[in-house]
Amino acid sequence: MHTPGLDPGYRHLVAGKRYRVARTFIDYDNITRTEGEVWTFVGASFLAYESGLSLFFNINAKLVQVRLQAIPEEQLSITDNLEAYLVLHRRTWCFWR
Repeated sequence: MHTPGLDPGYRHLVAGKRYRVARTFIDYDNITRTEGEVWTFVGASFLAYESGLSLFFNINAKLVQVRLQAIPEEQLSITDNLEAYLVLHRRTWCFWR
Protein backbone atom coordinates (compact mmCIF):
# COMPACT_ATOMS: atom_id res chain seq x y z
CA MET A 1 0.00 0.00 0.00
CA HIS A 2 1.58 3.25 -1.13
CA THR A 3 0.63 6.25 0.96
CA PRO A 4 2.00 9.54 -0.41
CA GLY A 5 3.51 11.91 2.14
CA LEU A 6 4.42 9.23 4.68
CA ASP A 7 7.94 8.11 5.48
CA PRO A 8 8.22 4.40 4.59
CA GLY A 9 10.34 3.76 7.67
CA TYR A 10 10.64 4.97 11.22
CA ARG A 11 13.44 3.67 13.45
CA HIS A 12 13.06 -0.12 13.30
CA LEU A 13 9.70 -0.05 11.51
CA VAL A 14 9.70 -0.78 7.76
CA ALA A 15 6.68 -0.37 5.47
CA GLY A 16 5.12 -3.69 4.52
CA LYS A 17 6.48 -5.59 7.53
CA ARG A 18 4.19 -7.01 10.21
CA TYR A 19 4.67 -6.05 13.86
CA ARG A 20 3.21 -7.46 17.04
CA VAL A 21 2.30 -5.32 20.03
CA ALA A 22 4.66 -6.76 22.65
CA ARG A 23 3.49 -4.53 25.52
CA THR A 24 0.05 -3.03 25.97
CA PHE A 25 0.06 0.76 25.77
CA ILE A 26 -2.34 3.69 25.56
CA ASP A 27 -1.85 6.08 22.66
CA TYR A 28 -2.40 9.85 22.49
CA ASP A 29 -6.10 9.36 21.67
CA ASN A 30 -6.52 7.25 24.82
CA ILE A 31 -6.97 4.05 22.80
CA THR A 32 -5.57 0.92 24.42
CA ARG A 33 -3.32 -0.99 22.04
CA THR A 34 -3.38 -4.56 23.32
CA GLU A 35 -0.47 -6.97 23.57
CA GLY A 36 -0.63 -9.64 20.90
CA GLU A 37 -2.25 -7.55 18.16
CA VAL A 38 -0.47 -7.87 14.80
CA TRP A 39 -0.33 -4.90 12.43
CA THR A 40 1.29 -4.16 9.07
CA PHE A 41 3.32 -0.95 9.07
CA VAL A 42 2.42 1.50 6.29
CA GLY A 43 4.39 4.64 7.16
CA ALA A 44 4.99 7.48 9.60
CA SER A 45 4.96 11.22 9.94
CA PHE A 46 6.44 13.45 12.63
CA LEU A 47 5.34 16.99 13.54
CA ALA A 48 8.39 18.46 15.24
CA TYR A 49 6.69 21.56 16.64
CA GLU A 50 4.31 19.40 18.70
CA SER A 51 6.54 16.32 19.03
CA GLY A 52 3.69 14.44 17.39
CA LEU A 53 4.43 11.03 15.93
CA SER A 54 1.81 9.39 13.73
CA LEU A 55 2.35 5.75 12.86
CA PHE A 56 0.08 4.27 10.20
CA PHE A 57 -0.76 0.59 10.13
CA ASN A 58 -3.02 -1.71 8.20
CA ILE A 59 -5.15 -3.30 10.93
CA ASN A 60 -7.91 -5.69 9.87
CA ALA A 61 -7.80 -4.31 6.30
CA LYS A 62 -8.22 -0.70 7.49
CA LEU A 63 -5.67 2.11 7.52
CA VAL A 64 -5.30 3.10 11.19
CA GLN A 65 -3.36 6.04 12.62
CA VAL A 66 -1.67 5.48 15.98
CA ARG A 67 -0.79 8.87 17.43
CA LEU A 68 1.90 9.37 20.08
CA GLN A 69 3.31 12.57 21.55
CA ALA A 70 7.00 12.44 22.41
CA ILE A 71 6.92 14.59 25.56
CA PRO A 72 7.34 13.41 29.18
CA GLU A 73 3.74 14.04 30.21
CA GLU A 74 2.40 12.01 27.28
CA GLN A 75 3.97 9.00 25.49
CA LEU A 76 7.70 9.80 25.58
CA SER A 77 8.40 6.55 27.44
CA ILE A 78 6.77 4.67 24.55
CA THR A 79 8.40 6.62 21.70
CA ASP A 80 11.84 6.32 23.36
CA ASN A 81 11.38 2.54 23.70
CA LEU A 82 9.33 1.79 20.59
CA GLU A 83 11.33 -1.38 19.89
CA ALA A 84 10.03 -2.85 23.18
CA TYR A 85 6.40 -2.11 22.28
CA LEU A 86 6.33 -3.09 18.60
CA VAL A 87 8.36 -6.14 17.61
CA LEU A 88 8.76 -7.81 14.25
CA HIS A 89 6.10 -10.50 13.95
CA ARG A 90 7.46 -13.91 13.13
CA ARG A 91 4.92 -16.48 12.19
CA THR A 92 5.30 -19.79 13.89
CA TRP A 93 4.20 -22.85 12.00
CA CYS A 94 2.94 -25.95 13.68
CA PHE A 95 2.51 -29.13 11.74
CA TRP A 96 0.50 -32.03 13.07
CA ARG A 97 0.80 -35.60 11.88
